[in-house]
Amino acid sequence: LSPTHTMSTAPVAAAPAQEPKVSRKKLKQNDGINGRLQIVMRSGKYTLGYKTVLKSLRSGKSKLIIISNNCPPLRKSEIEYYA
Repeated sequence: LSPTHTMSTAPVAAAPAQEPKVSRKKLKQNDGINGRLQIVMRSGKYTLGYKTVLKSLRSGKSKLIIISNNCPPLRKSEIEYYA
């Protein structure tokens, strides 16, 4: 080292222990409904809302419909009728 460079005496932090890496195949097997919903949301191939759901049901484009617990009974029965 040249005389113009000085060495730092600051303490060096140790890197935290890393968790073992899990393969993507194993992650996909353990996902369940939440993981699959994340994939769909990232892809952008979803619709939200009553009217758009009915349109997709009538046209036959929908593959999965998720109805919330607080959906009014009349709407729920109409969605189920078209499904």
